[in-house]
Amino acid sequence: MTLFEFNFNDLNYNYKGKIIKLRKKNFDIILSVIANNIIYKGADKNGYTAINSNKFLSAYYRYEVYINYLINREIIERDYYIKGKKPFGYRFSELFKRDVKINRIIYYPNEMKDKKEDKNSNQNCIHIDPQLLKRLKKDFKSCTFDFDLNNSQLDKKYDIWGNYIEIGKWLRNNLNLHKWVKGYCTFNFTSNRLYTNFTSLSSNVRKNNIKLNNESIVEFDIHNSFPLMLSIFMRNENPNVINDYDFAQYCTSVVSGTFYNSLTLGLNSVRNCNNKGNEEDYSARLLSKPEVKQLFQVYLNGSIGRSPYLNGMRPFINEYMRLQFPCIHELILETKKEGKRNVYDTLVKLETQFIFDVIKELYKKYDGIKILTCHDALYVPISFKDRVQDNWDEKMKEFVKNLPFDDCEDDLDLQESSISIFEEVDVNSSYMNKKIDYEKDISFFEEDDDDLL
Repeated sequence: MTLFEFNFNDLNYNYKGKIIKLRKKNFDIILSVIANNIIYKGADKNGYTAINSNKFLSAYYRYEVYINYLINREIIERDYYIKGKKPFGYRFSELFKRDVKINRIIYYPNEMKDKKEDKNSNQNCIHIDPQLLKRLKKDFKSCTFDFDLNNSQLDKKYDIWGNYIEIGKWLRNNLNLHKWVKGYCTFNFTSNRLYTNFTSLSSNVRKNNIKLNNESIVEFDIHNSFPLMLSIFMRNENPNVINDYDFAQYCTSVVSGTFYNSLTLGLNSVRNCNNKGNEEDYSARLLSKPEVKQLFQVYLNGSIGRSPYLNGMRPFINEYMRLQFPCIHELILETKKEGKRNVYDTLVKLETQFIFDVIKELYKKYDGIKILTCHDALYVPISFKDRVQDNWDEKMKEFVKNLPFDDCEDDLDLQESSISIFEEVDVNSSYMNKKIDYEKDISFFEEDDDDLL
């Protein structure tokens, strides 16, 4: 178990009529049990993480006193218990999440996990030049940190509605950054993606706390990455698809940067129709765009006959795609029926190949450049921003040049358009700005919202 040392002190507590001295170190143990469970096991839609009493007992034999104090002081909250079926669920209160600080983290490496990662490191379908990986690894190891283990605190972020602090992401980011700063490094090319300490961090931490050449870093990422890769995949599989009007519509929405916004609006329109005025119904609340991005991945990767299920909801994405983009939907169904290929994995290969082709060209052009990657994005020192921008735009225009567009988009300028794949504008802000009462399913295994493809 990773031990978090929080900003607690020793104190006296009246427990069942007896004054007991509660120790800081034991607070840290009990709170670390909850923190570890949130990080590694996740939580339900209300933010509670289920913990069996034996887990607390094995950590500290007098845990009940500390749990009692933490609940009475509204530091943690606990839900219900069902004998033989469900243990108590625990979550941190909003008051605690707002004021908590981490003074120190004691991390114990998981040797079995490390061995498993090494074993899987060769499971790839695309070949990446070993010299390219070697240089990327050298750049990765040259990173410096704008973070002091003894004094720095990462910012806490609220959910997209501004209602709740996403404490799971905050804990995970602190843990992953502490591990990296202390020298526990991960650099594995597996499942056609490069996984490093850098990729395990949220986007705001990557941009604000990591440096190359002692400079801040700038990001270049593929907006609408999976929808874009899907259009390339379809074009490669069936060149005649460019004659389908709905495929041209799809490509136009993807390259112009409006696909996810349109999908969010469309799915939420259906949810509004089904709400029937019941604003308390969690199942009918509006979808956020990050959820829609995740839902699209589930749509690509899920079974044929079952509608995707996400965060307690079952949005009608199958029906939407079938009606809006029938040629896309049919190809996805056919690919799944073959049972030979996974659509998701195929798109990952295309995405990775594009990113590494760009990296290869940048290394060839600029001897002094250093690069970090995160799946559909690359990062360079800010002093290289303008030079990389020119190369990135050129490669992106080349990548999409054979895709069809609507007649009204014949003159689409991919390099200058403010709503292109280079810079996506959020036309769905009217939905995102609403304050909605809801019960949010907090998941800490998914990538950060900004990183969803």
